[in-house]
Amino acid sequence: MIKYYEKQSNRKECRTIVESCVKEQGKIYVTLTESVFFPEEGGQYADTGWLQTSDMRVRVVNGEIADGQIRYEVEQEIPKGTEATCVLDWEPRYMRMQQHTGEHVLTGLIHNRYGYDNVGFHLSDDAPVTLDLNGTLTWEQAMEMETLANEVIYRNLPVIDSYPTKEELKSLSYRSKIEIEGQVRLITVEGVDTCACCAPHVAKTGEIGLIKIVGLQNHKGGIRISILCGMRALLHYREQLQLMSSLAASLSTRPEQVMTIVANQKEELGVLRGQLAQAAERELMRTINELPEKRNVCIFVERESSPVTVKNGYNAMVKRFDGFVGVFVGDDAHGYRYNAGSGTLDSRELAAGMRAALGAKGGGSREMVQGKTDAKREEIQRFFDEL
Repeated sequence: MIKYYEKQSNRKECRTIVESCVKEQGKIYVTLTESVFFPEEGGQYADTGWLQTSDMRVRVVNGEIADGQIRYEVEQEIPKGTEATCVLDWEPRYMRMQQHTGEHVLTGLIHNRYGYDNVGFHLSDDAPVTLDLNGTLTWEQAMEMETLANEVIYRNLPVIDSYPTKEELKSLSYRSKIEIEGQVRLITVEGVDTCACCAPHVAKTGEIGLIKIVGLQNHKGGIRISILCGMRALLHYREQLQLMSSLAASLSTRPEQVMTIVANQKEELGVLRGQLAQAAERELMRTINELPEKRNVCIFVERESSPVTVKNGYNAMVKRFDGFVGVFVGDDAHGYRYNAGSGTLDSRELAAGMRAALGAKGGGSREMVQGKTDAKREEIQRFFDEL
């Protein structure tokens, strides 16, 4: 098959002949003599488009390599020998070309500077492109590489595909994630990078438009970089700018003052939370001190109560009461988490009783048990009253 997507990546149409048409597991596949449709390969999705004949227009929904042969999934049968025109869905193809060539530029620059290899790549249409490197970068280093990558775009360098012989390959330096059998296709950005690659690319780096790193995370001992290129990078910037502008408006300030205000409000919120927790604990202790003298007792507190407050309340109850005690946090609609037990008895015996009577889940030690129950408040109260 003549693969126009390799040597003429900007070609949108071509004439072809249907070599075969078969059904397999409920899907229809055709093979063609010529094609502009790139099949799924090398971390990039397959192209989509149409096969236009004299009397029908058939949707091409996928492309794959099966048993070494390129075949395309179509939505209806086309007789063998039919002449047709391949019509490519150009916008998604061009977007992918921008992303893939941008990845080559950025990865090549990082390889030249730090010697890292690209050990993983995935190009998604609805999420950032990810490239995995076998070394780490700081955010500052990544931003420096991003700047250099965009300088390569401004220089509008040629992106060249070549098909060297085995002998020629021996004298060439190029990047490759895998061992390649058969003809090797190299994509070269002059003075920047040479990499073995099967996918379509833009003709010059200026077509990439923009490279933006949008994420950086440690991954399998190396680094995973998330990027967007071209129009996708521009749309991402617009979304982030709109988000920041909306946030600034909600805070009645300028965008450049947002972080200062948020930091101040976070500090104030921390102080208020501390004060609220102290007030909640004082109220809990007052409630505990006012409880009637009983051997076994439980109390119920609001869902917002902190684990520290609950634990302090439990400790206070253990000191005051000789039997089993329990602090239950929650409500009937969402269930209750609890700290329960005794300072003199084996708390595990209480846990067994709560499992049987209240369907409680959890466990602990002789001193205290913790867990959750979906029993109603009335049931829990009755259980402790009848202990």
